Amino acid sequence: MAEKVIRNNQSLVPFFGERLNFIRGLDPLGLQNSSDATFAMLLPGLNNVTGRIRYYSFYCWLLDEYSKQSGSTNPNHQQQFIRRAEYVIALASSYFEGDASSIPGSLYASKQITKELNKVHSLQSGTYQPNGSTTDTYWKYPLGAFGQYYFGSLSDLGLVSRREQDAGIYVRTGRRENTFVSGEDLATAFDVNLTAASKTTFFECLVNGEITEVQLAALAPDFNLTQVRHGSEEQHVLIKMLLQKDYPLRIEEVSKTHRRDTIKYLMQYINEHNAEFSDRSFIYHSYANKGIINREKEPTIMGWYYYQFNEYWHFANTAILNGTLAYLENTVGPNWQALKPFLDTLTEQIIGELKSLQLIASVKDSLATLMSVLVPKEQEFLVACNKSQSVSRASYGFLLLFSQYLNQRDNLIELKEYSELNDLGKDGEGSHYYLSEFTAKTNVSVDQFIFEYLYKQIIYRHQYVAFRKMRGGIQSTQKFIIEDHHIRYLGNFEPGFTGPRIGNLINYLKDLAMMDADNTLTDSGINLLIELTNGNN
Repeated sequence: MAEKVIRNNQSLVPFFGERLNFIRGLDPLGLQNSSDATFAMLLPGLNNVTGRIRYYSFYCWLLDEYSKQSGSTNPNHQQQFIRRAEYVIALASSYFEGDASSIPGSLYASKQITKELNKVHSLQSGTYQPNGSTTDTYWKYPLGAFGQYYFGSLSDLGLVSRREQDAGIYVRTGRRENTFVSGEDLATAFDVNLTAASKTTFFECLVNGEITEVQLAALAPDFNLTQVRHGSEEQHVLIKMLLQKDYPLRIEEVSKTHRRDTIKYLMQYINEHNAEFSDRSFIYHSYANKGIINREKEPTIMGWYYYQFNEYWHFANTAILNGTLAYLENTVGPNWQALKPFLDTLTEQIIGELKSLQLIASVKDSLATLMSVLVPKEQEFLVACNKSQSVSRASYGFLLLFSQYLNQRDNLIELKEYSELNDLGKDGEGSHYYLSEFTAKTNVSVDQFIFEYLYKQIIYRHQYVAFRKMRGGIQSTQKFIIEDHHIRYLGNFEPGFTGPRIGNLINYLKDLAMMDADNTLTDSGINLLIELTNGNN
């Protein structure tokens, strides 16, 4: 008789199946895709792990020098060249002035640094194991941080590309009559900021495969990728790169400038609200103003409004999932529980909390009755979700969901149209649910709504998303198993927001001396803001 057995968090699948491994996974309800698509549209050329803007000019310069000094079309040769160069930067970061964070491989490299000036570091052993593996070196991904983090952003900005006739070889783009910032422009600007001695030392070390700490200390000033020399051509070109159209190489009837406009409005916000500034306060501000700035709807600000709308949506739903799973674990542990009685009990518990908050008097009160007395405070319910656990977290997740509807119902059609116009409305998107399903259910009883929502939008949606991610493989992100209408707990997932790239954009502005460490605009930043406001860039 075929069996399915759980052992050490694994499912032994019957017949000829392989063991099903349960992994943590991300986005258990599949609701953050619209957020991801939105910040990708608003800040192209950045991502949440490209922490230092000077890497953009460094990689363009490095690829330029590779073509001059080697020119080998062997991908393995270029890979070694890039990995050794990245490792040198990581080692040298221990000698950088100021904050040396966001340097790929710096944590590994710092453990190798002794500050003994006669110490010699092997670039080969720091980048490859004797068997050729990159495991347990400065960076596991074979093409280094360049391949894993930066190439996509550099490509979007038209700075680097793959050489068509040589698979696996990367090159910087050439200058095109000053129509956009090219990889050649950045390579030239970076090279100007290097002394002949440091450049010679850098490449001699790459060729020899070793470097001393004396050499690292000497290289640090020129190769400090956390600082761009103020007033240099490199600084000017990097700023120009950020402010040009979103995708420089695309042929478009109407070019989009969401990145430039985000920079303008972000700097404007910082200049006016410095005392309350945080890397997310600008987004909250855009959300509170519902896409309006200077009394007009503005496409980029509307984008940040739409982004935060989806953030609240997926946070509320994930909080409900988290509370549901926590309650399941607390009540029956790893044992099986009949699904319908479990959801009946959980619904009763949530109803009890809503009664204690004096939002309903009876389980048969309609959803419309509850919302007529609810004070819709999204941020307060968000904080309450974070502070609560189990049933309380699920309850506040529902209140966040209800509050979002009340506060945004007059804008739901506009939000949905914005998502459709920009192809942002992915499966499970919030405005679509509110308009197509939620509004039709406001007259049902609160207990019926909560039970059905838990059953369809939380339990079975998670199952659907987990199976979709598995796609016939053996790794599953399931947080529970359902068999014969019984449910069994496997794990949980904390609610949270996505990273919208704003934090890295702020780091870029600081690296370019447009902002100070205390989040105020410098004189150069104020001058840039004036130019942007007057439309001179």
